[in-house]
Amino acid sequence: MSTYLLSPVRTLVGQGAWREALPWIEELGRRAFVLGGETALRSADAVLKTLADRLDAVHIKTFRGECTEGAIDRVARAAAGFDLIVAFGGGKAIDAAKAAAVHNGVPCATLPTSPATCAAYTPLSILHTESGAYVESRRLPHPVAVTVVDPDLMIDAPPRLLAAGCVDALARAWDTFLAARIRVPTIMAELSVSICRRYWDETLRRHAADAIGAHRERRVSDAFTRVVEACIIGAGLAGETGARFFGRSFSHALGYALGDCVDCSRFLHGEVVGLGVLVQCVLDPETEITLADMLAYFEELGTPTRFADLGIRDVAGPPGRRLAEAAHGLIDRERAVPFPVTVEEIHNAMLAVERIGGSVDPKRPRPAKPDAGVPPHLRFLS
Repeated sequence: MSTYLLSPVRTLVGQGAWREALPWIEELGRRAFVLGGETALRSADAVLKTLADRLDAVHIKTFRGECTEGAIDRVARAAAGFDLIVAFGGGKAIDAAKAAAVHNGVPCATLPTSPATCAAYTPLSILHTESGAYVESRRLPHPVAVTVVDPDLMIDAPPRLLAAGCVDALARAWDTFLAARIRVPTIMAELSVSICRRYWDETLRRHAADAIGAHRERRVSDAFTRVVEACIIGAGLAGETGARFFGRSFSHALGYALGDCVDCSRFLHGEVVGLGVLVQCVLDPETEITLADMLAYFEELGTPTRFADLGIRDVAGPPGRRLAEAAHGLIDRERAVPFPVTVEEIHNAMLAVERIGGSVDPKRPRPAKPDAGVPPHLRFLS
């Protein structure tokens, strides 16, 4: 079976990159449909004004809610007649924009304003229900035309987003390391493992705390820039090079299962999949980092360490058991997990996370809504 790579046709990375990318965007078309969340569009105000000056037409649409089948259809209809779609924001808006662009047969340019997702890089749209429950990971037939990773566009985002992005990228790495113990069949699979190893060992492990500190000060430091690049490009490229070889493991299986149980408006994707990383640390007999060490890392980032942090109070009872069953059903056991695992073992690992995670720092503030601490003029409008 042949393999292929659908990375963005053009990628520009670095501080001020959005200005250098303008000629590339102009090449895609003269009439642009712009999609983004309220926060994202406000953060990208300078970009939008420049696009309006340089293109023949720029129509701006605010995206709210989940990336659903209906939302994609609505975006596609609204964008009919435009030459291209330009997407700002995080995963939900960008995933909807990419899928709508494919539907309309036009190119898509992505300019993430959140470091919490690799959606800007990947040829994939994650679909959910209106309530936020996971539906499917839809692979798109075409890559993004232009991706711009500019830390200037992300520095005003809440630091909570960067912390969640670090955990999401870590989850990609942990899934890849585990699956690679089954087999690494091609050079592309080997590249996926190498990319994950590099950005985990050399960037996330060393610089995440410093990057979050700089982010709180609204300072585009070297650490902030490197970590942003790891979260978006590192995780995105690792996912694309390994997509056909490595299946879904504990982090995303449990994360997607949790989507049916938690209030998705309150928690970020990285915060949810992080619980799956912790469960994997318990289950994996060859784990390179113990649960205690991973909990310490999560504490340093300020991300959830217990199911109770997400509002799941009865992990020992039927809710926890159902969650373990759902996660077990979502795991690709042939391509992702090199050892047998049962529902009971997953449930017991969840109980261990809850018990040990709860002992780390019980006075630690629990997660608020994703836009907590953001200046009022940058918050999403309800």
